[in-house]
Amino acid sequence: MNDLISVRTFDQRYEAELVQGLLSAEGIESVIVADDCGGQRPDLSVRMNGVQLVIRQEDAAKANEILDMLDQEVISE
Repeated sequence: MNDLISVRTFDQRYEAELVQGLLSAEGIESVIVADDCGGQRPDLSVRMNGVQLVIRQEDAAKANEILDMLDQEVISE
C-alpha cells in the first residue's frame, strides 16, 4: 500500500473520473478516493480533502507527463 500516491486532487468527482478514464486508456490503473458518501453527497468532498486520484508510484512520471499535456491543452483553448 505504501507505493500509492495521489497524483491530483479535484473539486468534483466527475473531473477525477474523466482523468481516470484518460489514464486508463494509457494503461495506468487508478483509484478515486473521496469522502462523499459514494457520490451521493458531492458537497462533502469539497469540504473534506477533495477528490483524489490515486495511482502506483511507479506510474507517477508517465501520469504526470500525460496530465501536464492535458493542462497545456486546456490552457491553450
